[in-house]
Amino acid sequence: MDVSTELPQEIMDKIIDNLWKDDQALKSCAIASSFLRSSSQKHLFSFITLDKSQSCDRLLPLLTENNTLCTYIHDITLIIDQEIDPQWLGVNQNLSCVLDMLTSLCSCSLSIWYNIEWEDIHPHTTAALFRVFALPSLASIKILGLYGIPETFFDIPNILEQLVLNSVAFTRTSGAGVRSPRSLRMITLDFRPDAKAFVDQNHTTVFALTAHRDLSFSHVTDLRIRPSQDILPILLPILNAAAESLTSLELKHTYTQRELLSAYALDVFEFTLSNLTNLNRLSFHFIVLYTTFDDLPATFLTSAQHLTAFLSSNASTLARIETLTVTFEPHDLHSSYEISMVKSFSELDVWSELDKAICPDRSSVRLRVSLVLRIEIPKLAQLVEAKNLWQESMRGKFPMLVERGTLTLEVESSVPDVSETE
Repeated sequence: MDVSTELPQEIMDKIIDNLWKDDQALKSCAIASSFLRSSSQKHLFSFITLDKSQSCDRLLPLLTENNTLCTYIHDITLIIDQEIDPQWLGVNQNLSCVLDMLTSLCSCSLSIWYNIEWEDIHPHTTAALFRVFALPSLASIKILGLYGIPETFFDIPNILEQLVLNSVAFTRTSGAGVRSPRSLRMITLDFRPDAKAFVDQNHTTVFALTAHRDLSFSHVTDLRIRPSQDILPILLPILNAAAESLTSLELKHTYTQRELLSAYALDVFEFTLSNLTNLNRLSFHFIVLYTTFDDLPATFLTSAQHLTAFLSSNASTLARIETLTVTFEPHDLHSSYEISMVKSFSELDVWSELDKAICPDRSSVRLRVSLVLRIEIPKLAQLVEAKNLWQESMRGKFPMLVERGTLTLEVESSVPDVSETE
């Protein structure tokens, strides 16, 4: 039974908005009162995740009986987990009906935790996905771990704010000889194709993605990539197509003592940044892998030296961009956080050369530089301590940048939720 209230509906909706992270409280509110039901359901159904047939089969009659719920769903994630229901996307026949009902979607994600082929997904579902990808309301598409995506994906007539393609591969379709007048366009592209999937294909299929896709990539303003020797042939045509539109570029590289991953170092990135005529933001993210703390300094030093050489060779670009961000992220799953790590980095003999590479002359005085140390720090107090130590121990390492007043030193935690208590 509903409880009468003199509070305006707007106030009640605001109260519900403050509970948006608490699903159990929202469910209780939706059941307790009709005055709270609609605003509670808007939060409960705004984001849905489907990872098995049973969940999808329960959702369909719910949406059919109450079509208003369809308008509340703005974000959907489809997951294949090998341990839950690894075949469900291939056999479920209700998902296509669910997808066709979601006409207000803003984001659609496919997370495949072990690589499968596009053709392994039920054909009704793949057809429905293409219709979802074309929705005018859709702003973001994220695909992880999917092979054999037809290149006609880039013929979808839509403009996205963000497209994330991680561990994916595309394939040429039967009608690939005819160029479509339509094209998928995106503002931000985060592209990390699976190198092996492309290399294992023949030459024409490898370049099916990039051969005639200038319309798609010539509008990208923010590009985030992880270059490697195997992936460069795929990335370079994209960089060339986006040469005039790009304003922001992020390069992510991995460093380790093992030779296996040396192909992901910055020195393999053979592209002249001067070709990016409108670039004004440049970011580097170095993941430095190590097995023991004693191994870390040498690997870290190599990444910093490669960065110095790269910036020196692209001095003309540094002279005209506005923002440079460099993030170093040491990573070892087997060790715990140590404050000594912060000071050991500051003592490496590389910072003065990096200072000179960033400031070759006084022509780039407007360049703002952020140097970020990203560590697995679990406690807020430790994060504050690390930041203070980092800033103190790096004093005097960048005299030219400090003179300009354009250097920021930061420490971030790679832990999603840093605890405020011990």
